[in-house]
Amino acid sequence: MRNYKLIFIWLFTVLNSFGQRDTSLKIETQLDNPFLCPDKQEAYLYIDLKSSPVGKRVPLNICVVFDRSGSMEGDRIYYGKKAIEYLIDQLQPQDNLAIVIYDHEATILHGSEPVTNKEELKKKLEHIRARGATNLSAGLELGYQEVISTYDRNKINRVLLFSDGHPNEGITDPFYLDRMASNYARRDDVSISTFGVGHEYNEYLLHDIAESGAGNYYYIQKSTDITTDFSNEISLLHAVTAQHAVLTIKYPTENFTLNQVYGHPNHIVNNQITIDMKEIHPNEANGILIKFLVKKPITAPATFTTYLSYFSPSLNSNFSIERTNILSPNTIGEDCSTKYNEAVLDKMIYYTSHYLMESAVKDVENNNIPSAKKKLEQGKNMINASSSSKPSPMLQEQYQAMTDYETNLNNWNSKSEQHKKHIQKNAHYSNYKIRKQRKG
Repeated sequence: MRNYKLIFIWLFTVLNSFGQRDTSLKIETQLDNPFLCPDKQEAYLYIDLKSSPVGKRVPLNICVVFDRSGSMEGDRIYYGKKAIEYLIDQLQPQDNLAIVIYDHEATILHGSEPVTNKEELKKKLEHIRARGATNLSAGLELGYQEVISTYDRNKINRVLLFSDGHPNEGITDPFYLDRMASNYARRDDVSISTFGVGHEYNEYLLHDIAESGAGNYYYIQKSTDITTDFSNEISLLHAVTAQHAVLTIKYPTENFTLNQVYGHPNHIVNNQITIDMKEIHPNEANGILIKFLVKKPITAPATFTTYLSYFSPSLNSNFSIERTNILSPNTIGEDCSTKYNEAVLDKMIYYTSHYLMESAVKDVENNNIPSAKKKLEQGKNMINASSSSKPSPMLQEQYQAMTDYETNLNNWNSKSEQHKKHIQKNAHYSNYKIRKQRKG
Protein backbone atom coordinates (compact mmCIF):
# COMPACT_ATOMS: atom_id res chain seq x y z
CA MET A 1 0.00 0.00 0.00
CA ARG A 2 2.87 2.31 0.87
CA ASN A 3 4.49 1.78 -2.57
CA TYR A 4 1.22 2.56 -4.33
CA LYS A 5 1.02 5.83 -2.42
CA LEU A 6 4.56 6.81 -3.48
CA ILE A 7 3.79 5.94 -7.11
CA PHE A 8 0.63 8.04 -6.97
CA ILE A 9 2.50 11.04 -5.60
CA TRP A 10 5.21 10.69 -8.26
CA LEU A 11 2.62 10.35 -11.06
CA PHE A 12 0.70 13.39 -9.81
CA THR A 13 3.89 15.48 -9.75
CA VAL A 14 4.88 14.47 -13.27
CA LEU A 15 1.44 15.10 -14.75
CA ASN A 16 1.16 18.41 -12.98
CA SER A 17 4.51 19.59 -14.39
CA PHE A 18 3.27 19.06 -17.95
CA GLY A 19 0.70 21.82 -17.47
CA GLN A 20 3.11 24.25 -15.83
CA ARG A 21 2.69 27.79 -17.11
CA ASP A 22 4.56 30.98 -16.41
CA THR A 23 2.58 34.22 -16.20
CA SER A 24 5.42 36.43 -15.00
CA LEU A 25 6.24 37.66 -18.54
CA LYS A 26 3.88 39.14 -21.08
CA ILE A 27 4.80 39.90 -24.66
CA GLU A 28 2.75 41.82 -27.22
CA THR A 29 3.76 42.43 -30.84
CA GLN A 30 2.17 44.90 -33.26
CA LEU A 31 2.75 46.13 -36.80
CA ASP A 32 2.34 49.80 -37.58
CA ASN A 33 -0.24 48.78 -40.19
CA PRO A 34 -1.69 45.34 -41.02
CA PHE A 35 -1.63 46.36 -44.70
CA LEU A 36 1.26 47.44 -46.89
CA CYS A 37 -0.11 50.63 -48.38
CA PRO A 38 0.73 51.58 -52.00
CA ASP A 39 4.14 53.22 -52.36
CA LYS A 40 4.91 52.51 -48.68
CA GLN A 41 8.63 51.77 -48.43
CA GLU A 42 8.87 50.62 -44.82
CA ALA A 43 7.14 48.53 -42.16
CA TYR A 44 7.52 48.69 -38.38
CA LEU A 45 7.20 45.93 -35.79
CA TYR A 46 6.92 46.88 -32.11
CA ILE A 47 7.64 44.33 -29.38
CA ASP A 48 6.41 45.14 -25.87
CA LEU A 49 7.82 42.88 -23.17
CA LYS A 50 6.62 43.40 -19.62
CA SER A 51 7.55 41.62 -16.40
CA SER A 52 5.31 41.09 -13.38
CA PRO A 53 6.39 41.98 -9.80
CA VAL A 54 7.38 38.32 -9.33
CA GLY A 55 11.12 37.70 -8.94
CA LYS A 56 13.67 35.52 -7.21
CA ARG A 57 17.05 36.12 -5.66
CA VAL A 58 19.59 34.45 -7.96
CA PRO A 59 23.21 33.88 -6.81
CA LEU A 60 25.79 36.30 -8.19
CA ASN A 61 29.18 35.71 -9.78
CA ILE A 62 30.62 39.20 -10.12
CA CYS A 63 33.88 41.11 -10.35
CA VAL A 64 34.33 44.75 -9.39
CA VAL A 65 36.88 46.41 -11.70
CA PHE A 66 37.92 49.53 -9.80
CA ASP A 67 39.82 52.54 -11.18
CA ARG A 68 42.52 53.65 -8.74
CA SER A 69 44.34 56.07 -11.08
CA GLY A 70 45.74 59.33 -9.73
CA SER A 71 42.56 61.32 -10.43
CA MET A 72 40.68 59.11 -7.95
CA GLU A 73 42.59 60.65 -5.03
CA GLY A 74 40.40 61.91 -2.19
CA ASP A 75 36.61 61.55 -2.01
CA ARG A 76 36.29 59.37 -5.09
CA ILE A 77 38.46 56.57 -3.82
CA TYR A 78 37.04 56.93 -0.29
CA TYR A 79 33.41 56.61 -1.38
CA GLY A 80 34.36 53.98 -3.93
CA LYS A 81 35.67 51.79 -1.12
CA LYS A 82 32.49 52.46 0.86
CA ALA A 83 30.44 51.29 -2.13
CA ILE A 84 32.42 48.04 -2.36
CA GLU A 85 31.97 47.55 1.40
CA TYR A 86 28.22 47.97 0.91
CA LEU A 87 28.33 45.40 -1.88
CA ILE A 88 30.22 42.93 0.33
CA ASP A 89 27.57 43.30 3.06
CA GLN A 90 24.81 42.38 0.58
CA LEU A 91 26.46 39.19 -0.65
CA GLN A 92 25.91 35.67 0.66
CA PRO A 93 28.09 32.51 0.76
CA GLN A 94 26.54 31.25 -2.51
CA ASP A 95 27.75 34.43 -4.27
CA ASN A 96 31.20 34.72 -5.86
CA LEU A 97 33.11 38.01 -5.71
CA ALA A 98 36.38 39.16 -7.28
CA ILE A 99 37.99 42.60 -7.07
CA VAL A 100 40.38 43.92 -9.72
CA ILE A 101 42.11 47.29 -9.39
CA TYR A 102 43.77 49.13 -12.24
CA ASP A 103 45.91 52.19 -12.97
CA HIS A 104 48.66 51.88 -15.60
CA GLU A 105 48.38 48.13 -14.98
CA ALA A 106 45.74 45.75 -13.61
CA THR A 107 46.03 43.68 -10.42
CA ILE A 108 43.82 41.11 -8.74
CA LEU A 109 43.10 42.41 -5.25
CA HIS A 110 40.85 39.45 -4.49
CA GLY A 111 40.38 36.39 -6.69
CA SER A 112 36.90 35.10 -7.47
CA GLU A 113 35.56 32.86 -4.70
CA PRO A 114 32.49 32.48 -2.47
CA VAL A 115 31.91 35.29 0.01
CA THR A 116 32.58 33.65 3.37
CA ASN A 117 34.75 36.12 5.31
CA LYS A 118 33.42 39.63 4.81
CA GLU A 119 35.73 41.33 7.31
CA GLU A 120 38.82 39.90 5.64
CA LEU A 121 37.49 41.14 2.28
CA LYS A 122 36.97 44.65 3.63
CA LYS A 123 40.50 44.76 5.05
CA LYS A 124 41.86 44.18 1.55
CA LEU A 125 40.22 47.44 0.46
CA GLU A 126 42.57 49.34 2.77
CA HIS A 127 45.41 48.58 0.35
CA ILE A 128 43.78 50.54 -2.50
CA ARG A 129 45.71 53.78 -3.10
CA ALA A 130 45.33 56.24 -5.95
CA ARG A 131 48.23 56.26 -8.41
CA GLY A 132 49.23 56.16 -12.06
CA ALA A 133 47.35 56.38 -15.34
CA THR A 134 44.16 54.66 -16.65
CA ASN A 135 44.65 51.30 -18.35
CA LEU A 136 40.96 50.46 -18.60
CA SER A 137 41.45 47.66 -21.12
CA ALA A 138 43.78 45.73 -18.79
CA GLY A 139 41.32 46.04 -15.90
CA LEU A 140 38.43 45.01 -18.13
CA GLU A 141 40.21 41.94 -19.51
CA LEU A 142 41.31 40.77 -16.06
CA GLY A 143 37.83 41.34 -14.63
CA TYR A 144 36.21 39.23 -17.34
CA GLN A 145 38.72 36.43 -16.77
CA GLU A 146 37.94 36.36 -13.05
CA VAL A 147 34.20 35.98 -13.69
CA ILE A 148 34.83 33.29 -16.32
CA SER A 149 37.06 31.35 -13.89
CA THR A 150 34.01 30.69 -11.65
CA TYR A 151 31.30 30.90 -14.31
CA ASP A 152 28.00 29.27 -13.40
CA ARG A 153 25.01 29.30 -15.76
CA ASN A 154 22.68 29.31 -12.78
CA LYS A 155 24.17 32.56 -11.48
CA ILE A 156 24.27 36.11 -12.80
CA ASN A 157 27.75 36.51 -14.28
CA ARG A 158 28.65 40.17 -14.43
CA VAL A 159 31.51 42.68 -14.36
CA LEU A 160 31.00 46.03 -12.57
CA LEU A 161 33.38 48.56 -14.14
CA PHE A 162 34.19 51.80 -12.35
CA SER A 163 36.09 54.73 -13.93
CA ASP A 164 36.52 58.48 -13.58
CA GLY A 165 38.68 59.18 -16.65
CA HIS A 166 39.60 58.48 -20.24
CA PRO A 167 41.69 55.39 -21.04
CA ASN A 168 45.25 56.62 -21.65
CA GLU A 169 47.24 53.38 -21.30
CA GLY A 170 46.89 49.99 -22.97
CA ILE A 171 44.16 49.68 -25.62
CA THR A 172 42.33 53.00 -25.90
CA ASP A 173 40.36 52.44 -29.13
CA PRO A 174 36.62 52.77 -28.19
CA PHE A 175 35.61 50.40 -31.00
CA TYR A 176 37.89 47.64 -29.67
CA LEU A 177 36.66 48.08 -26.08
CA ASP A 178 33.06 48.04 -27.28
CA ARG A 179 33.68 44.83 -29.28
CA MET A 180 35.35 43.27 -26.24
CA ALA A 181 32.20 43.80 -24.16
CA SER A 182 30.00 42.49 -26.96
CA ASN A 183 32.10 39.37 -27.47
CA TYR A 184 32.16 38.46 -23.78
CA ALA A 185 28.40 38.94 -23.52
CA ARG A 186 27.64 36.78 -26.57
CA ARG A 187 30.40 34.17 -26.37
CA ASP A 188 30.90 33.78 -22.62
CA ASP A 189 27.52 34.93 -21.24
CA VAL A 190 29.21 37.57 -19.05
CA SER A 191 27.49 40.96 -18.96
CA ILE A 192 28.85 44.30 -17.73
CA SER A 193 27.53 47.42 -16.00
CA THR A 194 29.57 50.63 -16.01
CA PHE A 195 29.82 53.49 -13.53
CA GLY A 196 31.28 56.83 -14.62
CA VAL A 197 32.07 59.35 -11.88
CA GLY A 198 32.75 63.08 -12.19
CA HIS A 199 33.07 65.14 -15.37
CA GLU A 200 36.19 63.78 -17.06
CA TYR A 201 35.30 60.24 -18.12
CA ASN A 202 34.16 59.36 -21.64
CA GLU A 203 30.39 58.90 -21.29
CA TYR A 204 29.98 57.53 -24.81
CA LEU A 205 32.57 54.85 -24.17
CA LEU A 206 31.10 53.68 -20.86
CA HIS A 207 27.55 53.86 -22.24
CA ASP A 208 28.48 51.83 -25.33
CA ILE A 209 30.37 49.22 -23.29
CA ALA A 210 27.31 48.72 -21.06
CA GLU A 211 24.93 48.57 -24.03
CA SER A 212 27.05 46.11 -26.01
CA GLY A 213 27.74 44.13 -22.84
CA ALA A 214 24.02 43.70 -21.97
CA GLY A 215 24.27 45.65 -18.70
CA ASN A 216 23.49 49.08 -17.26
CA TYR A 217 25.18 52.47 -17.39
CA TYR A 218 25.36 54.98 -14.50
CA TYR A 219 26.53 58.60 -14.37
CA ILE A 220 27.69 59.50 -10.85
CA GLN A 221 27.92 63.27 -10.59
CA LYS A 222 29.07 63.46 -6.96
CA SER A 223 31.40 61.12 -5.10
CA THR A 224 28.85 60.79 -2.30
CA ASP A 225 26.41 59.20 -4.78
CA ILE A 226 28.69 56.24 -5.57
CA THR A 227 27.21 53.97 -2.91
CA THR A 228 23.65 54.81 -3.98
CA ASP A 229 24.24 53.78 -7.59
CA PHE A 230 26.10 50.62 -6.56
CA SER A 231 23.17 49.74 -4.30
CA ASN A 232 20.69 50.39 -7.16
CA GLU A 233 22.57 47.96 -9.38
CA ILE A 234 22.81 45.27 -6.68
CA SER A 235 19.10 45.66 -5.81
CA LEU A 236 18.31 45.15 -9.49
CA LEU A 237 20.48 42.03 -9.72
CA HIS A 238 19.03 40.53 -6.54
CA ALA A 239 15.55 40.07 -8.06
CA VAL A 240 15.21 38.18 -11.34
CA THR A 241 12.10 37.16 -13.28
CA ALA A 242 13.88 35.49 -16.19
CA GLN A 243 17.41 34.40 -17.09
CA HIS A 244 18.98 33.64 -20.47
CA ALA A 245 16.18 35.53 -22.21
CA VAL A 246 16.61 35.63 -25.99
CA LEU A 247 14.30 37.21 -28.55
CA THR A 248 14.35 35.91 -32.12
CA ILE A 249 12.48 37.68 -34.91
CA LYS A 250 11.94 35.91 -38.19
CA TYR A 251 10.78 38.06 -41.11
CA PRO A 252 10.19 37.54 -44.87
CA THR A 253 13.69 38.24 -46.15
CA GLU A 254 12.62 37.90 -49.78
CA ASN A 255 10.47 41.03 -49.40
CA PHE A 256 12.11 43.05 -46.63
CA THR A 257 15.54 44.12 -45.39
CA LEU A 258 16.32 45.08 -41.82
CA ASN A 259 16.96 48.81 -41.48
CA GLN A 260 17.24 49.45 -37.74
CA VAL A 261 16.49 47.99 -34.32
CA TYR A 262 15.68 50.62 -31.68
CA GLY A 263 16.00 49.81 -28.00
CA HIS A 264 18.50 46.93 -27.77
CA PRO A 265 21.71 45.73 -29.43
CA ASN A 266 21.04 42.94 -31.90
CA HIS A 267 22.72 40.41 -34.16
CA ILE A 268 21.69 38.71 -37.39
CA VAL A 269 21.94 34.92 -37.12
CA ASN A 270 20.69 32.70 -39.99
CA ASN A 271 18.69 35.58 -41.48
CA GLN A 272 16.93 36.12 -38.16
CA ILE A 273 17.22 39.03 -35.73
CA THR A 274 18.56 37.86 -32.37
CA ILE A 275 18.39 40.02 -29.24
CA ASP A 276 20.14 38.59 -26.17
CA MET A 277 18.43 40.22 -23.20
CA LYS A 278 20.21 38.20 -20.48
CA GLU A 279 18.18 38.82 -17.30
CA ILE A 280 14.72 40.37 -17.00
CA HIS A 281 13.82 41.89 -13.64
CA PRO A 282 10.50 42.45 -11.83
CA ASN A 283 8.35 45.34 -13.11
CA GLU A 284 10.76 45.83 -15.99
CA ALA A 285 9.41 47.02 -19.35
CA ASN A 286 11.36 46.42 -22.54
CA GLY A 287 10.21 48.08 -25.75
CA ILE A 288 11.82 47.23 -29.08
CA LEU A 289 10.95 48.91 -32.37
CA ILE A 290 12.18 47.33 -35.60
CA LYS A 291 12.16 49.14 -38.94
CA PHE A 292 12.11 47.11 -42.17
CA LEU A 293 12.54 48.46 -45.69
CA VAL A 294 10.54 47.04 -48.59
CA LYS A 295 12.82 45.19 -50.99
CA LYS A 296 10.08 43.64 -53.09
CA PRO A 297 6.31 44.38 -52.84
CA ILE A 298 4.31 41.55 -51.30
CA THR A 299 1.63 39.77 -53.34
CA ALA A 300 0.51 37.45 -50.53
CA PRO A 301 0.31 37.79 -46.73
CA ALA A 302 3.78 38.08 -45.14
CA THR A 303 4.51 36.60 -41.72
CA PHE A 304 6.61 38.15 -38.94
CA THR A 305 7.27 35.73 -36.06
CA THR A 306 8.63 36.78 -32.66
CA TYR A 307 9.94 34.05 -30.36
CA LEU A 308 11.02 34.54 -26.74
CA SER A 309 12.89 31.78 -24.89
CA TYR A 310 13.95 32.07 -21.24
CA PHE A 311 14.55 30.30 -17.95
CA SER A 312 12.33 31.04 -14.94
CA PRO A 313 14.31 30.84 -11.66
CA SER A 314 11.08 30.85 -9.65
CA LEU A 315 9.67 27.82 -11.46
CA ASN A 316 13.08 26.28 -12.25
CA SER A 317 12.04 25.60 -15.82
CA ASN A 318 12.53 26.78 -19.41
CA PHE A 319 9.69 28.52 -21.23
CA SER A 320 8.97 30.01 -24.62
CA ILE A 321 6.41 32.45 -26.03
CA GLU A 322 5.62 32.91 -29.71
CA ARG A 323 3.75 35.75 -31.39
CA THR A 324 2.83 36.09 -35.07
CA ASN A 325 1.93 39.20 -37.09
CA ILE A 326 0.58 39.14 -40.63
CA LEU A 327 1.23 41.95 -43.12
CA SER A 328 -1.20 41.78 -46.03
CA PRO A 329 -1.10 43.36 -49.49
CA ASN A 330 -3.39 46.36 -49.81
CA THR A 331 -6.99 45.23 -50.22
CA ILE A 332 -8.63 46.62 -53.34
CA GLY A 333 -11.13 49.34 -52.51
CA GLU A 334 -10.00 49.71 -48.89
CA ASP A 335 -8.19 52.79 -47.60
CA CYS A 336 -5.27 51.30 -45.68
CA SER A 337 -4.18 54.74 -44.42
CA THR A 338 -6.96 54.48 -41.81
CA LYS A 339 -5.54 51.23 -40.43
CA TYR A 340 -2.44 52.60 -38.70
CA ASN A 341 -1.81 51.47 -35.13
CA GLU A 342 -1.68 54.58 -32.93
CA ALA A 343 0.36 52.82 -30.22
CA VAL A 344 3.10 51.88 -32.68
CA LEU A 345 3.07 55.35 -34.26
CA ASP A 346 3.57 56.74 -30.76
CA LYS A 347 6.66 54.56 -30.32
CA MET A 348 7.97 55.57 -33.75
CA ILE A 349 7.78 59.23 -32.70
CA TYR A 350 9.35 58.43 -29.34
CA TYR A 351 12.37 56.63 -30.76
CA THR A 352 12.85 59.25 -33.47
CA SER A 353 12.77 62.08 -30.92
CA HIS A 354 15.14 60.09 -28.69
CA TYR A 355 17.56 59.76 -31.61
CA LEU A 356 17.28 63.50 -32.32
CA MET A 357 18.12 64.28 -28.69
CA GLU A 358 21.18 62.02 -28.80
CA SER A 359 22.26 63.56 -32.09
CA ALA A 360 21.86 67.04 -30.63
CA VAL A 361 24.16 66.16 -27.71
CA LYS A 362 26.80 64.98 -30.19
CA ASP A 363 26.38 68.20 -32.22
CA VAL A 364 27.20 70.20 -29.10
CA GLU A 365 30.30 68.03 -28.57
CA ASN A 366 31.33 69.21 -32.05
CA ASN A 367 30.54 72.86 -31.19
CA ASN A 368 27.57 72.98 -33.58
CA ILE A 369 24.98 74.64 -31.31
CA PRO A 370 22.65 75.81 -34.14
CA SER A 371 22.32 72.25 -35.48
CA ALA A 372 21.64 70.90 -31.97
CA LYS A 373 18.88 73.45 -31.35
CA LYS A 374 17.31 72.69 -34.72
CA LYS A 375 17.14 68.96 -33.90
CA LEU A 376 15.70 69.62 -30.44
CA GLU A 377 13.01 71.83 -31.94
CA GLN A 378 12.25 69.21 -34.58
CA GLY A 379 11.85 66.53 -31.91
CA LYS A 380 9.58 68.70 -29.77
CA ASN A 381 7.41 69.55 -32.78
CA MET A 382 7.05 65.85 -33.60
CA ILE A 383 5.88 65.13 -30.05
CA ASN A 384 3.42 68.03 -30.11
CA ALA A 385 1.97 66.80 -33.38
CA SER A 386 1.91 63.15 -32.30
CA SER A 387 -1.71 63.09 -31.22
CA SER A 388 -4.76 65.24 -30.77
CA SER A 389 -4.92 63.94 -27.21
CA LYS A 390 -2.35 64.24 -24.46
CA PRO A 391 1.06 62.68 -25.34
CA SER A 392 2.05 59.50 -23.50
CA PRO A 393 4.10 59.80 -20.26
CA MET A 394 7.24 58.65 -22.12
CA LEU A 395 6.77 61.33 -24.77
CA GLN A 396 6.12 63.94 -22.10
CA GLU A 397 9.33 62.93 -20.32
CA GLN A 398 11.27 63.07 -23.58
CA TYR A 399 9.80 66.50 -24.38
CA GLN A 400 10.83 67.83 -20.95
CA ALA A 401 14.37 66.49 -21.31
CA MET A 402 14.72 68.21 -24.70
CA THR A 403 13.32 71.47 -23.28
CA ASP A 404 15.72 71.39 -20.32
CA TYR A 405 18.68 70.73 -22.59
CA GLU A 406 17.63 73.48 -24.99
CA THR A 407 17.46 75.93 -22.07
CA ASN A 408 20.97 74.93 -21.01
CA LEU A 409 22.28 75.68 -24.49
CA ASN A 410 21.34 79.35 -24.14
CA ASN A 411 24.46 81.45 -23.51
CA TRP A 412 26.50 78.27 -23.95
CA ASN A 413 29.79 80.05 -24.57
CA SER A 414 29.53 81.96 -21.29
CA LYS A 415 29.38 78.77 -19.22
CA SER A 416 32.48 77.30 -17.57
CA GLU A 417 34.07 74.18 -19.05
CA GLN A 418 33.18 72.22 -15.92
CA HIS A 419 29.53 73.27 -16.17
CA LYS A 420 29.44 72.35 -19.88
CA LYS A 421 30.77 68.86 -19.15
CA HIS A 422 28.11 68.32 -16.50
CA ILE A 423 25.33 69.49 -18.84
CA GLN A 424 26.54 67.16 -21.58
CA LYS A 425 26.81 64.12 -19.35
CA ASN A 426 23.48 64.83 -17.68
CA ALA A 427 21.67 65.28 -21.03
CA HIS A 428 23.13 62.04 -22.36
CA TYR A 429 22.29 60.17 -19.14
CA SER A 430 18.75 61.57 -18.93
CA ASN A 431 18.10 60.42 -22.49
CA TYR A 432 19.47 56.97 -21.65
CA LYS A 433 17.30 56.60 -18.53
CA ILE A 434 14.15 57.62 -20.42
CA ARG A 435 14.79 54.93 -23.03
CA LYS A 436 15.50 52.35 -20.31
CA GLN A 437 12.42 53.57 -18.40
CA ARG A 438 14.60 53.88 -15.33
CA LYS A 439 13.94 56.31 -12.50
CA GLY A 440 16.52 57.97 -10.27
